[in-house]
Amino acid sequence: MTVENVLLVTVDSLRYDATGPAETLESLGTSGEWFEHAYATGPGTTPSFPAMLTGTLPLSHGGLGPLADDRPRVAEQLRSAGLRTGGFQCNPFLSTHFAYDEGFDEFEDYQNPLMGIATRIFPRGIELNNPKLERLDELLGLTDGIKWAYQAVAGKPRPYVSAEVVTDDTLRFLESTEERFFCWTHYMDVHHPCHPPESYRERFGVGDVTQTEVSKWYSALLREPEMLSDDELDAMERLYDAAIAYTDDQLGRIVDLLRRQGRFEDTLVVVTSDHGELFGDHGGYGKPERLYDELLRVPLVVCNGPPALSEATDDLVSLLDLPPLFYDALGFDVPAVYTGRRPGVDDPRECVQAEHEVEGDVVVGARSREWRYTVDEIEGERRLVDLSTGERVDPDERPDAGRLVREVVERRLSELDVGAAYLQSDVDGDVEGRLEELGYL
Repeated sequence: MTVENVLLVTVDSLRYDATGPAETLESLGTSGEWFEHAYATGPGTTPSFPAMLTGTLPLSHGGLGPLADDRPRVAEQLRSAGLRTGGFQCNPFLSTHFAYDEGFDEFEDYQNPLMGIATRIFPRGIELNNPKLERLDELLGLTDGIKWAYQAVAGKPRPYVSAEVVTDDTLRFLESTEERFFCWTHYMDVHHPCHPPESYRERFGVGDVTQTEVSKWYSALLREPEMLSDDELDAMERLYDAAIAYTDDQLGRIVDLLRRQGRFEDTLVVVTSDHGELFGDHGGYGKPERLYDELLRVPLVVCNGPPALSEATDDLVSLLDLPPLFYDALGFDVPAVYTGRRPGVDDPRECVQAEHEVEGDVVVGARSREWRYTVDEIEGERRLVDLSTGERVDPDERPDAGRLVREVVERRLSELDVGAAYLQSDVDGDVEGRLEELGYL
């Protein structure tokens, strides 16, 4: 049995063990397949999305930064196969500046210099692509005044548009598309600084928290977490849960539309995340350049997939395996350029790989069910962990311990020639500013 369409929904920063508030996702997992051991290919957005959208490891094809021309593009290849392609997301690292738009018939990344205006006042921000609005703004300076006034009363606006805006555009794409489609929708609301609509904040007991407080707490969380009180840390976790519930309801709107259209059963629906988040785990917060399970293990739910998927829900699965899954579900031959495996069809993985790079220094790791091994050039150390006990093992004292993962890592290191800049200097100031507000820089 094959499907006609593919819907990929990704939720930034959603931990595998934080899906309790996500009722739609839980329902999809009950009717479809919930993979218990799915792993991202890195602890952040930039090392994770190449797996899902290009089927390649992040440090291949020149490393991180804008996608190189020679990377395969899932959207481009599916469009060539006759599917209409649409992408809707507002993470600066996944924008046109980083070549993620290539292959999409319709792509919206919401990158504009007035993104700072909260979407609860202007659902799309103020987009100056209307000539009349541009002319009026030149004469009166309205947008600068609005931004100043808003910040004066409500604090620093979030550096991304709300999930509702992204959902609205996704629904418009699906409603206007009669042909087969590949649609990718990415939500940022679970990524700090979390500040979902008031009704969700009230549900989780943080209705009075302002955007000013959230921004201040998030800055402290990344730089001086010891300055935050237990109540402030608790409020941030509640905001995180509230944002998950809000985003999950937006996912429900997409699923409801597909059901009303009679296209749900003909659509491979995949919901996952690019990475997790530390909330005091290992003594840290955010997403440091470490390969902990709390950062790499992600929720993965698949509906209407090939029957063989049901045999693989307990297997080790990498997000590299999504492009082959898309092709298999559509009944297409899987291109050889993809390095993933088809869950339930190909041999199960013995381990999953992850990697990252910061200013030329790499972190490369592999995880089996028993061992995790990491070579970390940033910290200048090798880490071998016995996952049955959580204890670190000296790889020199036990040369046979974790042999498989050590061989995988050493082989990968021998392949790498990382030379791409992490953030190109020609990225415009608005994008760079938003990346800083999101804690990336």
